[in-house]
Amino acid sequence: MSLAFAVLFAVLFFAERTQRQRRSLEQMSLMPLETDAADR
Repeated sequence: MSLAFAVLFAVLFFAERTQRQRRSLEQMSLMPLETDAADR
């Protein structure tokens, strides 16, 4: 039973981490455009 809980926890942790990475990637992809416009 504890093994099932460990697997469930790992899946939730991995999903949360991938979502956070995707969000940060979207923010990073938006940032260079704003900085380029500010420089010029």
